[in-house]
Amino acid sequence: MADLAASLHAKLEAASSRNPNRKPRADAAERRLAIVQNLVSNLALVALRHRPGARLAVQADKRAATRYDRKDLPRGPLIDTLKSLAGDGLAVYRPAVFKHLRTTVEPTARLRSRLTQAGASLADFGRAPGGETVILKAVVGRNRPKPLVDYPDTGETLRLRTEMKTINDALAGADIRLCGERQPPDQLVRVFLVDGAEAETVDGHGRLFGGFWQSLPRARRAGLTIGGERLVELDYRAMYVHLAYAHVGATLPAGDPYAVAGLEGHRDAVKKAVASLFFRDGTLRRLSGELRELLPAGWTAKRLSEAVAAKHPAIAHLLGTNIGPSLANTESNILVAVLLRLIGGGVVALPIHDCALVAESAKAAAMAAMREESKRLVGVALPVEEKSRQ
Repeated sequence: MADLAASLHAKLEAASSRNPNRKPRADAAERRLAIVQNLVSNLALVALRHRPGARLAVQADKRAATRYDRKDLPRGPLIDTLKSLAGDGLAVYRPAVFKHLRTTVEPTARLRSRLTQAGASLADFGRAPGGETVILKAVVGRNRPKPLVDYPDTGETLRLRTEMKTINDALAGADIRLCGERQPPDQLVRVFLVDGAEAETVDGHGRLFGGFWQSLPRARRAGLTIGGERLVELDYRAMYVHLAYAHVGATLPAGDPYAVAGLEGHRDAVKKAVASLFFRDGTLRRLSGELRELLPAGWTAKRLSEAVAAKHPAIAHLLGTNIGPSLANTESNILVAVLLRLIGGGVVALPIHDCALVAESAKAAAMAAMREESKRLVGVALPVEEKSRQ
């Protein structure tokens, strides 16, 4: 792969040289080589890890550089190199569609063939140091891309970044395998959503993203191991409902919080409805197509909202107040605290939102950490259960 990148770099340098008798600046040539190596590695990783058709999203607009831009990979030469790779038949370059789609790039069959010839495997990859791990994105409209928000550092963002470094260092040092194959080190990031591109807060959402295991179907997760051990999946049960009750200082009644009168056998519909009511500002006036399909005939948005409120009168006043981002932030704070506590005890866990995948030998310690950290942060030990492998 290094040879492939070097040959591509030499070809691009020769093609872009306006004066063959003038020797290019060494530092500029090194930056361009680093760009080619980076793109080849990322495209190769997509080719080896994902199905054909998977793409990389690229920030290609010409705005001023922000904290999300790497100084050693300037955007202008990066996009020029992408286009050159596309012209060489190694990548498919798709320009952005304003306010709808980002610029994307994907490996071609030709690049996949070159990788096969080179004998490339996931074990060949490393990760360059650096890269922002505390990310702010703006919600600017429904079904529209969420632009990155630049922000000044504060004591809080510095603390968050330090926590992410501890987590990522632990992941990088762990023997994480999928079906026996060693996986390259992923970098987890915390993504906070803000209302509008001018906001700079870190109190909304904050979930962890970037781990390859997060998008694996549950059946494939059975092939994950850490240090040769199979993993168990530990999950907070009905976490948002429990957090809402903790928020108002009430106790959640015993039983299934998603068991609503009249909707027996339709638990998934109730669960989705509760989430919708937490993450909206105002009354639920119409059922989404997905909710309509999950509900039995005759149910309306009004009837559904009233049934959920009747099931949970203690938190009924929170429904339709868009408390969801705050609950999600609390959820992510709890999970980060759990990961850090486990790392302190020599245990590496793989997070999936409100779940943690841990080696079977660490199950008891992880369940205790999940209960105790939730009690420390919200005053209630939230219930934890092991998910079925099915």
